[in-house]
Amino acid sequence: MKNSKNLILWLELLFAVLSFWVLQNVSLYPEHAMTALRIYILGMIVLTVSLVVSVRYYQSQHSTIDVDKLCEMVQRIDVPAFIWSDDLSVMFANSAMDELLGITGEEPDQDNAVLLSGFFHSISVSPKEAGETMSRQTLRTGLLAPDGRKRHIAWTTSTLKKNNTASLLFSIGFETTELENAKMELTKYAQELLTSQTRYDLSMKLSGVGFLLAETVREEYYVSEEAMKFLGISQNCMTFQEFRKKIHQDDRIKFDDYLVKIRSLPDTDTRISRPKNLEIRLWTKGQYVWYAYQYHENLRNKDGKPIIGGALIDITNEKRKDARIKNLAFNDEVTGIFNRNKLMHEGAKLYKMAVEAETQGYHYRYWVIVLDIDRFHIINDSCGYEKGDKILKAFAHILCEYTANSGLVARISADNFVLILQRYDDDDGEPAGTIEQIRKSLAELAKEDFAGLSLSCSAGFASMPTPDSNDFKEVLEHAEFALAVGKGELSYLMGYDAKMHQEILYQGEMEKSLSEAIENHYLQLYYQPKVDIHTEKIIGAEALIRWIQPDGTMISPNVFIPIAEKAGMISAISHFVLCEACEQTAKWQKMGLSRIVMSINFASGDFYQANVCEVIRNQLDKFGLESKYLELELTERLALGDINYTVQQMNALREMGILLAMDDFGTGYSSLSYIQLLPLTLLKLDRSFIIEIETDKVAQEIVSAVIKIAKSMEMETIAEGVEYQPQAEILKKMGCDYIQGYLYGKPMPPEEFQKRLEADT
Repeated sequence: MKNSKNLILWLELLFAVLSFWVLQNVSLYPEHAMTALRIYILGMIVLTVSLVVSVRYYQSQHSTIDVDKLCEMVQRIDVPAFIWSDDLSVMFANSAMDELLGITGEEPDQDNAVLLSGFFHSISVSPKEAGETMSRQTLRTGLLAPDGRKRHIAWTTSTLKKNNTASLLFSIGFETTELENAKMELTKYAQELLTSQTRYDLSMKLSGVGFLLAETVREEYYVSEEAMKFLGISQNCMTFQEFRKKIHQDDRIKFDDYLVKIRSLPDTDTRISRPKNLEIRLWTKGQYVWYAYQYHENLRNKDGKPIIGGALIDITNEKRKDARIKNLAFNDEVTGIFNRNKLMHEGAKLYKMAVEAETQGYHYRYWVIVLDIDRFHIINDSCGYEKGDKILKAFAHILCEYTANSGLVARISADNFVLILQRYDDDDGEPAGTIEQIRKSLAELAKEDFAGLSLSCSAGFASMPTPDSNDFKEVLEHAEFALAVGKGELSYLMGYDAKMHQEILYQGEMEKSLSEAIENHYLQLYYQPKVDIHTEKIIGAEALIRWIQPDGTMISPNVFIPIAEKAGMISAISHFVLCEACEQTAKWQKMGLSRIVMSINFASGDFYQANVCEVIRNQLDKFGLESKYLELELTERLALGDINYTVQQMNALREMGILLAMDDFGTGYSSLSYIQLLPLTLLKLDRSFIIEIETDKVAQEIVSAVIKIAKSMEMETIAEGVEYQPQAEILKKMGCDYIQGYLYGKPMPPEEFQKRLEADT
């Protein structure tokens, strides 16, 4: 071709000289000028035709695709792949394809046509029509491997080059054996179900894979047919810049970094890297679609130059699943706002930003507010959980109105929410005004389905950042602690201060000491007598836990029981009370003393255990104590926490013969309709009614009414907190059955109670 080009140049020079001579001599030899001109024109026509034929021939011998470089890349692919011509004269296969065909290095080279014909026959494709068949669509085949296993492979074929005689193609096979086997099993299972149910069509579609390939010197991708469909283009080439324009602007920096990294790899880097993944969004068919761009960092041609290439795989469905999972992980299912996980993540970022601003002399502070809907469990119990959820959604919507410009809101537990608001310099020191506005908006919800309800909320708050906090978690704990200080009070508001921090440290020390007390048996049971109001004989005792330190100091249960509940140690205490009380009662019975009923208090977490009956039965059997001598005292809040499960659990306990008492009756939120559902044997009248029973007519009416109701339900009653004889006389006239209080004895250690019991016996 090079010689042909030189010849054409010499001919052009010859005709140029001839033209110059004709122009110089046309006046001297006019009779010969026309003949020379005709010869010149004819020569130029011949020269032009020669140029066109030469260029066409050159183009037919040179493709835009460097097959050698492509073969090198194909060799690196770890799935069967081969390059071939549809006239069966050319074939290059990688190692995986050789393994599939059973070709080993020890065998002599076989004829390409024979190999290809044998392969196409094995996959049921006509060799003559193989090119058209395989390039038109993904071909799914099943064939026997040399080891006898049947392998299912999906073949994707792209045309690399076309000419008049033959086309050069590239085929790659993806293993679908496991998928096909699973499909066969599912099909078999579906056929087995035909006798009992309607037939279901089971189908699975394999997503296509598109390839991009380019040499770094060309700045242009070769695009496979499948990739052309993905990208919505009609040509099999695309520049890097054109491809970049199709990438979502938020993902372009990933692609730019990828190109820089590929181009900057040293020529000496010849290691075979693991496939890497680049997730990008591409504009196609009027929308952005997620694709995984899978590539190797160090693909090189035979000259050692980097090759840029990768496979495009549609991952839109996977991204949608990830989004749903992320939504479940970071958003509250009921209200749709952030949950605790997302709050901790975003709160940590806000805390870091605020701290960095402080170091630069800027005041960028926040209020962290924890809000709790007052008595929300009553709303759930009285209105149902569906309406309770409506209130939660409405409350979340109210809080979101305060985060339109900055801040965030999250639901962190049943009825607990966190609101983070930016704190400005003109704040009056606390977000009381904002919380009051929130309360008014919440109160306005008390209409229609919620008419008659008193809707209010309590709040605790802390500033962020402060010197006494190291991270967002501590700030949140401060706000939660401020809320917990006023637990039980309605519309409570408290801000965290340094004194509370000392209280937290004190609680931490108390948790540690309490753990040691449980381990070293510093806990003891004291017993307070229960007396028959008519005979004044001891009929029972209430076991009360006491913490007596080695130096004799006694710590009140009102101090350490809340700490035990918060630290998760209450179950160990409940188990100690159950074991100790059963053992002591059985011991007194074996001594021949009066057979009394032992009352114990049970923590809510232990009462709602599925195996509570089994735990109690084991202790009764262990000490040989009959179940009728054990009484469980439950508070109204515990009993009505989950009314359906409570009734089920209490019925199981009553079937065992265990007595059930409701403690502090009248101070909680129970109603008589609930009391009728519970299989109680005893109602305990709270001491708050007994204190004023001599002078307060209302207290007298309440106590008298409760005693009458209890008798109508065949329950017994006991009044606690009786300290004076006139109180006992009034209760006796009203028909109360038993009395408990300082009038007949304070809580006392077992030795002292035993003496009382011996005297009574």
